[in-house]
Formats: sequence, structure tokens, C-alpha cells
Amino acid sequence: MIALTLLLTACTPTADDDGPKGPIPTTEPTDDTAATTDTATTTIGPTGLTDTSTFVVIGTGQTGDTGTSTATTGDTGIGFDCTAAWPKQPLSVTQLDDWTTAEDFDFDADGYVVSVENSNLIGKDPYGNTKVYSPNISSWTAGTRALSTGDFVVADANNGELVLVDHVTGGQTVLMAGLAYPNGVEVDADHNVYVAENDGDRVNRVNAYDPYDREVVAEGVQYPNGLILSPDQQTLYIGSFGAGKVYAVDRDPKGGWQTPRVFYDPSGGDNGFDGVNVDICGNVYITEWISGKVFRVSADGQTTAQVAELDSSWIPNLRWGVGVAGWDPDTLYVADRDRGRLFAIEVGIPGVPHLLAP
Repeated sequence: MIALTLLLTACTPTADDDGPKGPIPTTEPTDDTAATTDTATTTIGPTGLTDTSTFVVIGTGQTGDTGTSTATTGDTGIGFDCTAAWPKQPLSVTQLDDWTTAEDFDFDADGYVVSVENSNLIGKDPYGNTKVYSPNISSWTAGTRALSTGDFVVADANNGELVLVDHVTGGQTVLMAGLAYPNGVEVDADHNVYVAENDGDRVNRVNAYDPYDREVVAEGVQYPNGLILSPDQQTLYIGSFGAGKVYAVDRDPKGGWQTPRVFYDPSGGDNGFDGVNVDICGNVYITEWISGKVFRVSADGQTTAQVAELDSSWIPNLRWGVGVAGWDPDTLYVADRDRGRLFAIEVGIPGVPHLLAP
């Protein structure tokens, strides 16, 4: 894991150094959470501009939590014991200003944060560089993901379409149309794209480069929103923005998918589960709308802990870092639609490698 202190190391570009090795943390400790700060002067990117930034460590979560993940992932190849007790809380959170107010985001292979802003698919890196991948996507999008090819898929909620974007030319191809509020999007290494129809109670799969290769993955799941595959790709988790639960649908060994099951149901009190993600051990992370809370649920659905309470009323999605430009592959980056920030949460368990990780 890249130490958080690395994010604050002063770094002057040279012929062998293309800029700082991490996103630039900024201030804004919350009013209701204890915080400690250290300031450092950081050189930003190739331009050599200097900025005084403040690193904010926020105490969050449940102190003394000893929840144990019962996931049996076998040898993860990184020497991490998935049967060990969960890391004790509180965890550290870094606030990163001036990123995106979009409902979803992802990383590209160069460490750009990619999202739809003002109807354009754009990218921004930690050095302040920006680029437009494709203009005039849509005025209302809900999902954005990067494929292993570097191309992107976007859920166009305004037009009810799932759109493939060529990352080189910016060309747009409609993969699916007539969708009832396409929202959450997930992808796998075989170029399959999974898209939730929030108003259709349905989740679909389509191959990004063979649109005739498609199927319905799940039906009867209420208000499906965020989507994520388990580390072994055998289970698709589906967050419900209106039913207050998380579903799971498993692959059928005979082909296709089994009937969806309820994976996590806190029996009321939630305000909508928006984003979902998983770590290398199969634990599921969920963002809750309005409350700013992030929860971790064990792979068997039996153990739950709150890992963070963020200073935001809308944290719609979360991604593991891509492993370049300082985006730590073992840190969860949570989007803040309120003020265009990213929250970097060190959860203490390795992430699932990003498809574009080096």
C-alpha cells in the first residue's frame, strides 16, 4: 500500500521525474468529526506550480470493531490473510478538492479521473492537466466505466441508452437502447458490460464489441443502482436505491444466471444504497445516500461495520485507485457530488486490481 505520507512529499520534476506521485490533499475538516492536520508544500506537476496543502486525517467508523471476514478467497497472491479480523477503526480519510460532481467516475491508464461534466466525457489528472475524450455525451448520465481496452461505457439516463466511447477518436456507439433509466455500470476483463435499469427492475449484460451478445442477468430487483462483480467474477452485487437492500445474483454453472437473492438487508433506516464495490477478500462496500456513510459487509453477508461517515449528502460511487499517478490501488476513492471532491479511504484490506492497472 502506498503510504498516505507519500501524497504529501515535496517533489520537483526533473528529467527523470514527471511530477508528484499522488493526488494533492486539501483542507476542510468536518464540524462533527475529530481531525488532525499536517501541512506541507507540494510541487504540482510539470508546470512547477507550488501549492500549500493540508493533509486531513479524520476519525471515522467504529472503534474497536473486530468483525471477521469469512471469505475464503484462497491465495490472493499478495500474502493477505482474508480470514483475519478486520482492521480496527477508525480509518483515515483524505479529502481531495476540485475533482468531479458527476454521479460516477473511473480512472484511465494514465491516472486521469474520467467523468461526464457539462455533457462532455472529460479527464483530469493530479497535475491539473485535462482532456476531452468525447463531447456531447448527454445532459444526464448515471454510470461511467473504463474497459480493459481503454475505451469507456456511459449510461445515458437522458436517452435511455448505454454508449460505448472510443478513447482515441471520441466516437460514440449505442450498445443498448430503450432502457428504463440506465444507471449503475460494471465491466469485466472480457469486455462485458453490465447495466442496471433503475426504473425497469432489471440488470442486463452486453459485450462492448459484440452488441448481439447480450442477456438479462436479473429481473425483479427493485430500483437497481450500483453494480460490482465479486473478485472471482461469479457473483454480481446490485445496490437498490429505493428498496433499502443489496441483492446478489450468482452465475449458474450450467450457464446464465441464478435467481437473484437478497445479500444484505438492514431492515429499514437506510436512505438508498448507491455505490458498491468489493475488496480482494470479497467484502462488499456500500455508500448510503444523504447520510454520507460507507459500510463494509462480509462476503457471507453476516458481518457489517461502518468504515466511514463522510462530510457529504451524496456519495454516489466509489473506485479503487488505478495504481498510477499516485492513485493507490488499495485505497477506496469515493465521489462527493455535493462539492466535487473525492474522499480517499484507507480501508486496511487490498483492493481488486483495476482493469487498467500496470
